[in-house]
Amino acid sequence: MSTIKKSLGVSFAAVATIILALSGARPAKAGDVAKNSNVLFLQQDRIVTFDLTPPVSVQPLGGAVGAQVGTAIGAINGTSVVNFKFTFTTNPFVRPLSFAFDNRVGITDIDGDQIIFKNVGTGQFNPPLLDPSLGNPGDAPYQVFGNAAGGPLTGTYQVVATSGKFSQLYRIGQVFPYHAVMFNPATPPAPPGTTGSSYVEVLAK
Repeated sequence: MSTIKKSLGVSFAAVATIILALSGARPAKAGDVAKNSNVLFLQQDRIVTFDLTPPVSVQPLGGAVGAQVGTAIGAINGTSVVNFKFTFTTNPFVRPLSFAFDNRVGITDIDGDQIIFKNVGTGQFNPPLLDPSLGNPGDAPYQVFGNAAGGPLTGTYQVVATSGKFSQLYRIGQVFPYHAVMFNPATPPAPPGTTGSSYVEVLAK
């Protein structure tokens, strides 16, 4: 009986190998999804600070500055750091709120090689989607979007500095399309000033 089980196990393994070979399938590796969907790399960040800035001559409606940290996965793998600057272009007290941004993105891989992108574009904080199943909005579990701030961003990633392998892979001035979404949670239940997260797709073309 043991011999039969072993033989069947070997047979099933052999059949599976043949099927994989004929179908062209292969085990997924980090970055496969990004490459197959025209995404150069994904970036998932935690917003660690988000501070409003008052109106000034160059930002008559005010804006915001902050930072994010996270990871990049795909053609570029490593830790990510983002410094961002938002300039509000519509009334900041009305949703949707539109803004332009001028960010810098730095990624460091496990070899210590680094690349810096200039990330510019436009974004919008949308009106919240409300959950009709909840009664009093002041009662737990609260509106999940509620008075949260977030929405889509679109623009470009432009290579401005490289080291190590990235100097050979990416030329200075090379530009990639990008889109993203960022969101800070609602209060309550989060304490005022609690920051959220962002998800980024940098496209190959």
